Amino acid sequence: MHAPLFVGLLGLAGLILSLYLTIAPTPEFCDITSFISCDRVLSSPYAKIAGIPTALYGAVWFAAMSTAAFLASDKKNVFLFMKGWSAVGLAGVGALVYVELVLIGAVCILCTAAHLLAVIAAALTFLYLR
Repeated sequence: MHAPLFVGLLGLAGLILSLYLTIAPTPEFCDITSFISCDRVLSSPYAKIAGIPTALYGAVWFAAMSTAAFLASDKKNVFLFMKGWSAVGLAGVGALVYVELVLIGAVCILCTAAHLLAVIAAALTFLYLR
């Protein structure tokens, strides 16, 4: 599959997941133990930044990434944007994983799925878009 198309599809999946995390109540299957608990993460003080749900920032990242990927078609300036945006996404994922593991002491499996989508999209961007 063409790398930009695959990145775009990953971005759409991440957008849907991030919007779900923004507006839907925490599903029961996400609270497996006290450590694996979406509710602990999503109800923590870190679930919002400046009053905006953290997942909404992820939705914006995924929307921009998927839009750029679908518009890419060998345009060097779009590839450059995607590489920079990937760096922003990786920094965000690193910060959020730190918050989950160190500050909250719990992991949200749906958040982790979004993090993995972002990491895979960024990896594909760096590896295949030159």
